[in-house]
Amino acid sequence: MKKIFIIMIVSVSLFSAESKKTKQEDKKQGFKCEGKKYCKEMKSCAEAKFYLTQCGLTRLDRDKDGIPCETICK
Repeated sequence: MKKIFIIMIVSVSLFSAESKKTKQEDKKQGFKCEGKKYCKEMKSCAEAKFYLTQCGLTRLDRDKDGIPCETICK
């Protein structure tokens, strides 16, 4: 029982550390999941990738190849 408890604590702490890292990287880029819905609203490929991966805006990747906004991300 103690082993299971220890494994759970370690797992939660690792997940928490990874979550904090992602949030810090997002702050560095300066992007937030706010209001943008279309490729024409994106100012860069990095922003389009952020909205696709972090905000779940799958409409940016119409052909489902993992590259959002094909006109911006060539």
